[in-house]
Amino acid sequence: MCSHLNWKECTFTRAEGKDTGELYSCQFMKNYTQTALHVYFAGNLRIASCDNCCSRWYFTFNGAECSSPGRIDGAYYMATAAGKNLHRHRHIQGHCNNNHKGRVRVGFWVGNCNNGHALADAYIGWTTMSRIFIEEKVVVLCPRSPQKVQRRQRNVQKSVMRVQSSCFAYLNLVFFCVLVAVAVSSSSTHCGRGSCCVPGIPGIPGSPGPQGQNGPAGPQGPAGREGPPGPAGPKGDQGARGVQGPQGPSGGLNWKQCVFNHLNDGKDAGLIAQCNFKKSSSATSLHVFWSGALRIYNCNGCCMRWFFTFNDAECSAPLPIEGVVYMATGAHPNAVKDLHRVRHIEGVCNKHTAGNIRIGFHVGNCRGIKGADAYTGWNSVSRIYVEEIPAPQS
Repeated sequence: MCSHLNWKECTFTRAEGKDTGELYSCQFMKNYTQTALHVYFAGNLRIASCDNCCSRWYFTFNGAECSSPGRIDGAYYMATAAGKNLHRHRHIQGHCNNNHKGRVRVGFWVGNCNNGHALADAYIGWTTMSRIFIEEKVVVLCPRSPQKVQRRQRNVQKSVMRVQSSCFAYLNLVFFCVLVAVAVSSSSTHCGRGSCCVPGIPGIPGSPGPQGQNGPAGPQGPAGREGPPGPAGPKGDQGARGVQGPQGPSGGLNWKQCVFNHLNDGKDAGLIAQCNFKKSSSATSLHVFWSGALRIYNCNGCCMRWFFTFNDAECSAPLPIEGVVYMATGAHPNAVKDLHRVRHIEGVCNKHTAGNIRIGFHVGNCRGIKGADAYTGWNSVSRIYVEEIPAPQS
């Protein structure tokens, strides 16, 4: 599978406390029927105020969930709700194959888990950005080999010959039965009572009569099976020269990955890691993601925010690329919590000029909420990925 880089990102600053129904939607213009749609949601999700409860977040395409290859969803379950109000950054991603070309309305919904658990008190987009990313992907199919095509043609020819042989045998049997019937009928007609007649030898079939008039046209039969592929036709004439398009970025992929082994950074504010990238065109966008362990510790009602910068400034086109971790109870008099978890923070930023760009990953306080004891990259490998991609569709 390869990408022909038709993509769009929709960002949302609106938080939603809805427990069922559509939360966000993003309109996308799909160019081809035979392509797939790659989608992901990145943002903050939470369930609270319930025991043995579950909420499911999922994508729809023009109002229906994906059926090929399957649904794109994520479930969030909680056994006990005592003192828990855990807002966490989540990432839900997948591909859907069965969408026709044209306008596609990609929706992100919340609802029941459909497994018997109670519906939870759900929340999305708390004090941070949410985003839906959509990309059209071209599926490359391998053509049949010439040997397979020839083998299929031979099998079709054998099937035709078997059918013809069966038809000839059936016609011979019918002709024999007709002759026997004629002989028996002749014996019954001319033999009197008390006499014995021996059937004569069947006569020679007569000459075919003149062709009759054509009957009325019958109803159209069902469509037959598709025949084997024919030979390739001659090469067509060269088409007229098209209108020159706008200048694009240089050919090939321009990307970079920076990895950091055992960062073990206990900083509560400031730069955690940096990846320097050379952007080749001012007309392109930058696709970035962070993958690594994040944690807050020993606090109640606290929050920390991790975010990207580009040459020391957060993204403004369309919006910042960030993720937050909140904890309602994690210190005395409650149980002390020290939960290191791998997190994925991803997005696209537009309108950066060509040249060297410093991609920074930072930690800091959430807006309007007290800070926490933060920790980044505990006992594992962390990474920053940067890729230059064409600008999105309008």
